[in-house]
Amino acid sequence: MVNLEKSQLYKIGAIARLTGITPVTIRMWQTRYDAVKPVRTEGKQRLYTENDLTKLSLLKELTEQGDSIGMIASLSVDELEKRLNELEAKRGPKGNQSNQAPIKVALLGYGIPQLSSAEVGSHAAPLELVGQFNPENALSKDVKACEPDLLIFQIASLQPDSSDFIHQAIKQSEAMGACVVYAFGPKKVIRNLSTDTTMPLRAPVNVQELTLAANHLVRSADRPQIDEEGEGNVQQRRYSDSQLWEVVNQPNAIQCECPQHLSHILFSLNNFESYMKDCENRNTKDAEVHQYLHNVAAESRACLEKAMDKLVEHENLTFKSQ
Repeated sequence: MVNLEKSQLYKIGAIARLTGITPVTIRMWQTRYDAVKPVRTEGKQRLYTENDLTKLSLLKELTEQGDSIGMIASLSVDELEKRLNELEAKRGPKGNQSNQAPIKVALLGYGIPQLSSAEVGSHAAPLELVGQFNPENALSKDVKACEPDLLIFQIASLQPDSSDFIHQAIKQSEAMGACVVYAFGPKKVIRNLSTDTTMPLRAPVNVQELTLAANHLVRSADRPQIDEEGEGNVQQRRYSDSQLWEVVNQPNAIQCECPQHLSHILFSLNNFESYMKDCENRNTKDAEVHQYLHNVAAESRACLEKAMDKLVEHENLTFKSQ
């Protein structure tokens, strides 16, 4: 019998958002294949445990790689993880591996299948899981003992005090920052988490997106200063942060979520572009490299802004802020 008071439980909407599996599919896997068995409250509401969340995430990963849900639905979490590792081993080493030292991450949540499997090229460091804990134990000395470079929070619903708690956890663990994967949250809390050390990522998030976000956050303190004379050909931003936030928070009239997804990407690029500009030089070669990265980020941003222009026109979006 599950102790409802001590267990972290999720409604099906949160499960769907965190895993990327539609509620219809979750119910089908549940009723047809007995993949998970949600608990029931006294009011007969179905709630899902963290183990259900982990299992559904693994099932999604394996079915996307070709496994039949009917063949794997009855397997335990350990058996599913073993199956996933076997498939990964059969594929062999990837030809596009990074030569950078991995980013050590402590996971505060239910888990992300194949955290280190993202193919992001040699320009980004892979992620290495050094510890996994419940989010409420984020201030534990055990988290600090893992010596993580970064924290990854998985939170179904952000609360008004979430931002302060996450920043306190970063300080306590001596990590460089935190990626916060959330299902639902107030706009104000999300804004408060959009800083140089924390990045909110609305679920579902794949491993590639998470790896790139982690690389964006984890930067050494001694970075070169961008030479302003090298910015002559950089196009000015066409969408302010406030306009991007407006797109993200447009009413439900928008049937396609592409504008919201593109706004998140642009927001990250804007932050990275600004970050590279504010670095400090160690030597001339460093400055040249980071000038190049700054310009590439600006060019990428300008290209995606053209795509945003298309979406704004297509969806008939208007902005309050200019």
